[in-house]
Amino acid sequence: MNTIVLQWLPTVISVLAVVIFTVLLLRERKARCSLETKFTAIETVLKNARLQNERLTKEFNELRAGTMGMSHKLADMSHQLEVVEDRQTEIMMNDPEGRLYSRASKMVELGADVHELMNECDLPKAEAELLLRLQQTMPKHRRR
Repeated sequence: MNTIVLQWLPTVISVLAVVIFTVLLLRERKARCSLETKFTAIETVLKNARLQNERLTKEFNELRAGTMGMSHKLADMSHQLEVVEDRQTEIMMNDPEGRLYSRASKMVELGADVHELMNECDLPKAEAELLLRLQQTMPKHRRR
């Protein structure tokens, strides 16, 4: 029996080694395939991230350009508003009747009545009443 075992031992070991080698080879191929699939997925995610980054960078640059344009327009409008306010102030200072009406308007906002307007601003009764009615019908946010 020893001789049979000794005869077949190298063959059994060889077959066992081939089986083990085959099992290990199959596991390695399966692991490699799994890693390749994961690598492909990661490459796809990276490609999508790069495309999204490029798109967002382009949108950001467009927004920045638009913001800069709006900033210039706002600065121009602010300057124009200052010019208009200066002209308005000049006109009000040069027009004595306009100053009286401005003063009367302020008095109405502070609660003056018809007689106070007539006495303080030298307005006829009809004009004082009209100014009171106008101020009362104007929305408060439009009065200045």
